[in-house]
Amino acid sequence: MAILKEKGTFRPIDETFLAQSLDVFQGVSDIQAQYNKGDTDTFMNEVRDSIAAKYLGYTHINIDKHGFDARRTKQDGEYEFLEVKTASFDADTWGATFNDTNQDKADAFKSNNVYLCLSVWRYASDPVFFAYGQNPEIGVFLEDKMKNRPLGSRSTQSISLQNLVNTYGFKIYSISKTPEQIYNILQLKKGCRNISLEAIECISSRSYVYNY
Repeated sequence: MAILKEKGTFRPIDETFLAQSLDVFQGVSDIQAQYNKGDTDTFMNEVRDSIAAKYLGYTHINIDKHGFDARRTKQDGEYEFLEVKTASFDADTWGATFNDTNQDKADAFKSNNVYLCLSVWRYASDPVFFAYGQNPEIGVFLEDKMKNRPLGSRSTQSISLQNLVNTYGFKIYSISKTPEQIYNILQLKKGCRNISLEAIECISSRSYVYNY
């Protein structure tokens, strides 16, 4: 307890910061009320997931807490699903974390119609890039980690950005920066220095992102 009390950086409450933030939050609250979305965390996740899904060519968003985040229909009438994971630009490391994984989710990721996106955001509304792809071996990884976790522990797995790209063949799609700019950012981030420039593209320059 003594060590815990020594942690943290405490400063006087900034009244200007508080007032400006509350002005912005009021606008957010108005939208939540308009669309009857009272849970703020769920609301923010839906907004960000919708932005990622739209960039990647998905047409429908899941408004429930369970199931995959987005869906689209291929020309043959079959569905493709998208799972979106979110990371902060300022995080020490970037990776996709799976919480409470069960056999059903592991099996779903073994199929060829379930895709994964790791979206990295700077501030509340600025996506930096999306790491996106599909690989049935992700399902195998999730199943193995789920079955071999310590007894009584929570079923949580994580795949680093570097492994998504170098092991599972994902591409990094930049939103507003050049591939070279994203590459330089990766060189400064722990665990990302082995990602090649060839793995990075501008999202607007490649129509095959949509996988139709």
